[in-house]
Amino acid sequence: MEEENIKSKTTERLTKKELNRIWWRFALSPIAACSSERMLGMQFPWSLIPLFKKYYNKAGQVDGMKRHTSFYNTETVFGFVIPGIITAMEEEKAINHNVDNEVIETTKISLMGPMAGIGDAMNPGLIIPLLLSIAISFSKNGSPLGALFYMIVYPLVVTIIMRLLFKKGYELGVNGINVLIGNKANKIKDTLILFGTIIMGGVAASYVNLPLKLTIPSGNDRIKVENLLNGVFPKLVPLLLVIGTWYLMKKKKISTLKMIIIYIIAIFALSFIGVV
Repeated sequence: MEEENIKSKTTERLTKKELNRIWWRFALSPIAACSSERMLGMQFPWSLIPLFKKYYNKAGQVDGMKRHTSFYNTETVFGFVIPGIITAMEEEKAINHNVDNEVIETTKISLMGPMAGIGDAMNPGLIIPLLLSIAISFSKNGSPLGALFYMIVYPLVVTIIMRLLFKKGYELGVNGINVLIGNKANKIKDTLILFGTIIMGGVAASYVNLPLKLTIPSGNDRIKVENLLNGVFPKLVPLLLVIGTWYLMKKKKISTLKMIIIYIIAIFALSFIGVV
């Protein structure tokens, strides 16, 4: 009965100004709209309000809002292509009535996983370590340039990515799911994960360090254990430190804060007994 009361108000396409309003709502709402029950599920209905108000009467607006309150969760930077696709699908549904509600919901659900994989490989796996490595190099000798660089450049980079992906998703529309799911998408994701792993390895080798004071006797002299290990396997101690940290955080589910506390206690203890 409710669907019978839904009436369309116009067949005009979304203007650039209206698309910008929708984009800003999606960009500003991930954290504010997040909940344990639906994660980012409330982001969609709130962000699409300008679209619903343009095309539908009150009953249609309510129906559209209800349609997008289901569970939704993905990476919020590279996953921005999904709001673009859904915006195009909702527009097509309102104008030509040729897109089914189930198709829209299925598209959202189908794209969450692939875009989370790509986004997690690119954002925390590549962009953040790369920019942090540059920022660290600027911060030598206590310079604040590194912090300023990261505070300015990272938001700028991710904002540009989100804008471009939203626009591209809107252009892809209904066909977007065919582009973003499949063998090619999996190959791209695997390549990005490998590339991000290489970047992380380079950052760890360049900036992680744990100087050892341990020495072993060799005739009348003493040899530093660190030099001996580096002669066999360069940067072995930093590598073991990174692997150990990964194991504790990934496998043992130790939080970042607890890991920092463990580091502080361990450094004090090892320094006290003369190991580092």
